[in-house]
Order: sequence, then structure tokens, then C-alpha cells
Amino acid sequence: MPSLLLYSTNPRLKLMIQEEHRRDLHYVWCSECFDSALAPPHSLRALVGSSSNPADIYRGLKAEVDSADKHGNNFTRIAGSLSVLAQKWYIANEIAEHDRDEILYMLMEPTPRLWTPLVYVIPRDAVATRLKPVHPSKRSGTGREFVMEDLRRDEFDVITL
Repeated sequence: MPSLLLYSTNPRLKLMIQEEHRRDLHYVWCSECFDSALAPPHSLRALVGSSSNPADIYRGLKAEVDSADKHGNNFTRIAGSLSVLAQKWYIANEIAEHDRDEILYMLMEPTPRLWTPLVYVIPRDAVATRLKPVHPSKRSGTGREFVMEDLRRDEFDVITL
């Protein structure tokens, strides 16, 4: 049975970029479970790998923010992903050149406070028709992962732990 909620962990900077430069449309990678380590061990939810597990992403990003580690693995990985997305959005005419340049500039100067992790809590029913399963070859494990390319801000809550 599908879960009622989906979870995604993202830095504050990503939320700000998408609010400011993408007309409040959010690109998120999400999971059916906040912490796959706490899911029933026999379920697919328990088989989401650490690099896609929202709880592990949150803990790793928080540790990097708390230690002001500008070169941490999460900073590097997420900044790379946002750089690729900024270029993709520009090529698709979803953002202007100055928006792309602004995003790339913000990513070059990682201010730890802007990287504070946030958890997105997304009611599945609100997005079910636009939810895209991640191809098995791109998942971090056997468990299901999903992408939303156009999540609206009124379709999810943001929490910090």
C-alpha cells in the first residue's frame, strides 16, 4: 500500500532558489519514508539507500552546517545537482539567463547558514498524478524513490528537526 506522505530533505538555499527563480515551483527527489532505517525490515521502504534517505541526508547536511564545512560531501553533491538543474531550467526557458547566473553565483559561495536542512512533508494525494518513479538504475537502493519536477509551495509543509 502506498504511503500517505512523501518526504524530501533539502537545504534552505534550494527552497530559496526555487521560490525566487522558479516561480515557487520545486524540484524534489522524495521517498515514502522519512527514515528507511526505521521502516519494517521486510518492506521496500527499508531498502532506500543512505544517499536518498531523507533522515540520513538531514543528519549529514546538519553536521556539515554545524561544523561550517564548506567542502562537505552533501554541499558538493547538492551544489552540483543544483548547477545542472539551473542549466537545464535555462535551456528549457524556465528561467532567464540572469536567474541561472544568480543561482550559480550562490552555489559558488556556500554560506553554511543557507544550507540548513529542511524536511518537506508532501501529502501524496495532492501530487499523485505528477509523481514520477525514479528508474531503478538511478536509485540508491532497491526501495522506491520519486521525483516531482513541479511541486507547488502550497502542496507541502517544511519542518526542521
